[in-house]
Amino acid sequence: MAGQVRHTAHIPEWKVREVEELVDKISKSRVVGVVGLREIPADNLQKMRGDLRESVEIKVVRNTIARRALDASPAEIRPLADFIEDQTALIFSNLNPFKLSTILEKGKQPMPIKAGTRAPKDIVIEAGETSFSPGPMVGKLQAAGIPAAIKGGKVVINQKITLAKEGEVVPARIAEILKSMEIFPRNVGLELRGAYEGGLIFRSGDLAIDVEGQVAKMSEASARAFGFAVEIGYPTPATIGPMLQKAQTKARALVLDAGIIVPGMMEFILARAAADARAIASLASGEKAPAAPQAAAAPAVEEKEEEEKKDEEGDTAAGLGALFG
Repeated sequence: MAGQVRHTAHIPEWKVREVEELVDKISKSRVVGVVGLREIPADNLQKMRGDLRESVEIKVVRNTIARRALDASPAEIRPLADFIEDQTALIFSNLNPFKLSTILEKGKQPMPIKAGTRAPKDIVIEAGETSFSPGPMVGKLQAAGIPAAIKGGKVVINQKITLAKEGEVVPARIAEILKSMEIFPRNVGLELRGAYEGGLIFRSGDLAIDVEGQVAKMSEASARAFGFAVEIGYPTPATIGPMLQKAQTKARALVLDAGIIVPGMMEFILARAAADARAIASLASGEKAPAAPQAAAAPAVEEKEEEEKKDEEGDTAAGLGALFG
């Protein structure tokens, strides 16, 4: 149950109501998160709200009110208050934290980098032709340390260059050049700092998962485990079919090699015997023995086994992908 919000004489009534509303929303939400809003323009935030309306509700409130609401909530959710700093909002969703993190990451938009901020990654300018016409831009590029020249009526960058390494402060002239070249190193959006679900607090690092990579690894592990189980004869509902098919293939091969009279294999045994007889006749006459035709084999099942393995891997990948969205 949600905790009680204490009313004191010096707290305005509107603040008390806002805290109470947040406490009620926290108690009714499957997932509660704290997101950072730093450097998100107001119009971009409104667009994000619209894009996320189906699955996420964003509440921008004062940090003190957000803390009071969390402090008045059950004990297991209160640590979320540790993530409230700078420009912050609370979000509410029925999506699990991993799906929520993925959606927020996909919603980020490229934006120009500001002078004096640190590069979020290496900022690299590739060699090649630009869209600029000859003029003052050549001098600006060169002043920023970019080896530019005019060739064929176009401004060309002669060689690949790293303007700033990850973590370095970007000077004003480089920030201006990057904006002119429409190179936007930053992805700006809602930064999920922490999320609560089912008694657990998830930090942003806990949620930063390469979903496709993890699903691929787990699918590969599943396929190897399936193959190993079939190889050692470990029966499960998934492996019993391929195990019986493998045993049948080996049994038919043994019947052919040993010439065991089995009604269902007579056609193949006679074909093998005929081929062996032709080879012996050729050797007896001193002629070069013709290449013996391959004895007709029993219907192969290896391809079917392989298809079933692929189906099994596909089912595993689909199930894992559904977890993360």
